[in-house]
Amino acid sequence: MDIQISKIEPGPYGTIKQLIKFNISLSSKIAQRNLAFNQQFEINGLINGQGVPPVASMRYGIVNVGWSGCGIIAVYNALLLLGNAHCFFDVIVWGDLKASTIFGLFGTSPRKAKVLFRHLGYTVNTVLDKKQFDAQAQKADICLFTFWNQKGSLRRGIHTVCVQYNSGFLNVYNLSNSLSEPAHIASFEEWESAGIAPIVLYCVKK
Repeated sequence: MDIQISKIEPGPYGTIKQLIKFNISLSSKIAQRNLAFNQQFEINGLINGQGVPPVASMRYGIVNVGWSGCGIIAVYNALLLLGNAHCFFDVIVWGDLKASTIFGLFGTSPRKAKVLFRHLGYTVNTVLDKKQFDAQAQKADICLFTFWNQKGSLRRGIHTVCVQYNSGFLNVYNLSNSLSEPAHIASFEEWESAGIAPIVLYCVKK
C-alpha cells in the first residue's frame, strides 16, 4: 500500500507534510505502520467523541486513538477551524514522529503542539494564569487547552481539547469520549467549578 503523506495545500500557512520525514527509527516505523492502517478511514469535518467509531479504532503509537488520541484530535480540529485542513491520518503521523509520549501510551505532549503551530506560521501565546484564560481566549482564533479531568486526582488523567470562543460561549470540541457534538461552556471559571484542574492554555492566532 502506498503510504505517502497526503497533499493538501491550505494556503499561506505551512503544512504538516512539510515537517514530516521518515527514517529508520522505531517511531518512524510505527508511524508508517499506523499510516498504512489509518488510510482506510475517511474522516470528514470536526472530530467529537474520540471513543466513537471509526475514530476510536484508528492507530496512534502502540495504542489507538480512543485510548490516548485527545491531543492529536485537538490539533486536527484546530487546524480545520483555522482554515488549514489536514487529513486526520497525517496529523497522527505528526504525533507518532514528533509528539507522542511513550509511543502514545500517555498521549501527546501539549508543548509539542505549541511548537507545531509556530512552525506552521501561527502566533501562539502561552497562558498559565487561569484568571486570564477567558480574556485571552476571546482574542485568539483558536485555543488548545490541557487540564486534569478531576482536581486532586491523578488517576482520572489529563485531557487536551480544542476550544473556540464564539458568541459569548466556549465551544469545546471532543470534550469526552462519547460526546459526539461540541460542548458549550460559559467560561473557564465555570468549567473549573465543575471539577477540572487547568494546566495550560495555548492561544493561536493567524
